[in-house]
Amino acid sequence: MSRFLISLFATLVGAMPASALAVTVGSGNPHFQEAPLTFVRGHAVCLNSAGREVASPFGCTETGSQFGFASQDGKLYKFLPTDTMTTVFTDSRVRQRQLQLTARLHSGDHLEIIKVQSIKDGKLYDIFYFCDVCTITSYTPGLCPCCRNEMEFREKPQ
Repeated sequence: MSRFLISLFATLVGAMPASALAVTVGSGNPHFQEAPLTFVRGHAVCLNSAGREVASPFGCTETGSQFGFASQDGKLYKFLPTDTMTTVFTDSRVRQRQLQLTARLHSGDHLEIIKVQSIKDGKLYDIFYFCDVCTITSYTPGLCPCCRNEMEFREKPQ
């Protein structure tokens, strides 16, 4: 039965015009064309309530902090308020590292994070959190959603 369904599906797909199969990534998002993909190198910073950088990235409070990103060329970026990936910056180990963000650039100085990587000796490392017990990977720190143990911070060369 499953071979019949696979064969039927392949036949139907093969009969469709190529234009019916084309899908544009982000085509359902009206802001997709307005938010180009960018790569920014620098480090995460803590911002005060006025949106200005706090003097020390180690001195910000871990809960309720607003984060920004200071690029190597001196530009200060803010993050979209809806960007849940910024919780990675609550980890002081991440704030201490030289980073590369892959992000969507909105309104000139607002970023929407796609990926956060650290830079060591000129090489990129993927940053993530891992639970050895449950083999669960997360991109934000915290407790494992399964066993409730603390997730382990890891960096893996790309």
